[in-house]
Amino acid sequence: MDNTNDTRRFVLTIAALILLFVTFFLTGCATVETRPAAPKDDVLTACRTLYQEVDAAIDRAGVRDYGSSPVRDFPYLRTTRLLASFRGELATQTHWAAWTTHMADLDAESRALELRNLPTSLENRHNGSLGEELNRCRERLLAADLTQPERRTMLRDAARVPDDYVTWWQVLGLYPLTAPFVSTRISAWHTETHDSFATPLAILPVAGELVRWASSPGALLTTPQVGEILHRSLDPLGIPMPTGTDLDRLFDTFAPVWEVDVIDNNDRIGMARWDNGPVVDVTRPTLYRKVSHTRFGNQVLLQLNYVVWFPARPGNDIYAGQLDGLNWRVTLGPDGEPWLYDVMHNCGCYHEFFPSHHLRLRNDLPTFYFEPPLLPQLAPEQQPLVLRIAPRTHYIQRIYHDKSPPELLPTAQQLAWEDYDVLRSLPTADGYHSMFGRHGLIVGTKRPERFLLWPMGIRSPGAMRQWGRHATAFVGRRHFDDAFLIESLFTRVP
Repeated sequence: MDNTNDTRRFVLTIAALILLFVTFFLTGCATVETRPAAPKDDVLTACRTLYQEVDAAIDRAGVRDYGSSPVRDFPYLRTTRLLASFRGELATQTHWAAWTTHMADLDAESRALELRNLPTSLENRHNGSLGEELNRCRERLLAADLTQPERRTMLRDAARVPDDYVTWWQVLGLYPLTAPFVSTRISAWHTETHDSFATPLAILPVAGELVRWASSPGALLTTPQVGEILHRSLDPLGIPMPTGTDLDRLFDTFAPVWEVDVIDNNDRIGMARWDNGPVVDVTRPTLYRKVSHTRFGNQVLLQLNYVVWFPARPGNDIYAGQLDGLNWRVTLGPDGEPWLYDVMHNCGCYHEFFPSHHLRLRNDLPTFYFEPPLLPQLAPEQQPLVLRIAPRTHYIQRIYHDKSPPELLPTAQQLAWEDYDVLRSLPTADGYHSMFGRHGLIVGTKRPERFLLWPMGIRSPGAMRQWGRHATAFVGRRHFDDAFLIESLFTRVP
């Protein structure tokens, strides 16, 4: 990366052999046509212009994906809270290469989905070449920027993810005065939850019928096997990145059993579809899987996310509305054992933690304008775990391991599985449509509670939203994907 002139000559030589470019001509909401070849000394400028025009067309069509965050002045990169946390730790060229590759991959993935989600009439004009041209431009721009120390400095500073709180709402809503009232209600909910978990499992009330859903596991991994997969999949930044069969076996090994008190179809797990709006098809129960990571000390820990959707949270209270869902997450230590389980509703609400014997709550947590984490119980040591779920509210009521002999276990309905990212581009009658809209919110899932809780600064409290956009604390600021979330709340048990 120190041979600046050689790198530039190489980039310009290759660029001169390629016909350039496709550009967007915005008519109505957007159109795309082919750009004549540019002079070779204008290659990088033409690439930057192409990205600007594509971004403008995507925004005009309203198909921006919010799963990762754009990097200011580097339109060919996107980042996450995890990747942003490495900004000040890039000590070697290998670190830089791994870091920028991750961000380039995020942009390539997001743009492919955004282009596919464009109206069909526009996509037909791409002729399949726009995505390829953007990918070639990404390689050229990244290679050129990494040779310039000033651009590297700019990139370090720009690779940030803004939090999902709106500060001026908090100012306008007199946050210092209103937050204590919200804290009081949160404390009451914590007490109600602890009381529910203190009720013996055998006498937990059942309003309907207990129904179990589970995926079909293959051969389950032992703890040493899990540790081996994590170790051999480490990238240069120390991020475990298992793929293929290894990743499938990890998800199978730690998959929970979903035990739901079913009153009606609103309590049945289904498959998310787009039919002039988001719907959940309960005839096709589906589990959505997603990989994430968190940092703890000098290590990066793998997290397995299991996401399910319900058609609605029914009722006449301020929390009711279309669609509901749960995100169960397993954080694996480098030794291959689960260190922590946590769960939230897909609105970012009702975040609960279930630590293993490896972790305990920190004793130096803030007490002033801070929402304490909810720990209803310690995590059982054996797999699989059963998640007992209440009807209508879909609150977690208990986490337990069913020790019944196999022949006495209740029959579970089969869950198909999908990658969570399919939700970002669902097939429709005339093309594709993301389940998520502006700011990652799902249209049609607003809750009345937003009229009371907006002074806390969270956009549309209670509405379902995209992974990576979950603010999980009303008092204080906390995100489900904060890079140091677990370290900020827990410490290792010696």
